Amino acid sequence: MLRKLLPREHRFFELFEQQSAVIKSGLDLFDKLLKDYSQLQTLAKHIKDAENEADHIAHQIFSLLNNTFVTPFDREDIQLFVNRMDDVIDHVEEVSARMVIFGLPKPPEGVGEMIRILKEAFGKLASAVSMLKNWKNREPILQICVEVNRLENDGDAVLRESLERLFREPSDPFYVIKVKEIYESLEDAIDRCEDLANVIETILIKNS
Repeated sequence: MLRKLLPREHRFFELFEQQSAVIKSGLDLFDKLLKDYSQLQTLAKHIKDAENEADHIAHQIFSLLNNTFVTPFDREDIQLFVNRMDDVIDHVEEVSARMVIFGLPKPPEGVGEMIRILKEAFGKLASAVSMLKNWKNREPILQICVEVNRLENDGDAVLRESLERLFREPSDPFYVIKVKEIYESLEDAIDRCEDLANVIETILIKNS
């Protein structure tokens, strides 16, 4: 009860929104990479820059966490919240780096649909993040979490279809290994969105 009466450090919410905005920009860069694959190396570097910036903001949040007596919600939930957001851009940066290293001549089939799902899921979560500073937004935030869970199921379906196609069509076994890794890393990014939605639901339940 006392916790709810004490003032909350609003810089957390500012940093949460900054981190989500940087991650969204990284996803947009990956989408641009798929549409202009000739710029693969340049855009992969920009995605790495976005990933580094997201890491920097995460460190700022953890530093604030260590120096703040009254936090917006439980410390362990803040840590999970920030880490799950950071995981999304980490996986996307990993995929762009692998595309450069593997020297793939074009984006694998299915990757465009996976990034579409990822962008939609994280876009919804970014909206939820911006609403967290007001507990009156509980219901619309919970609805976003439900939608993100649905999108994660869509991502699973695209992954299965893409893997079935990859193994069904005769191909260079090394190409199969490379593309399988890319598919699974993107699915991991979508999974982290679902994990983030679950963390947000937990935060709302604890603070209801």
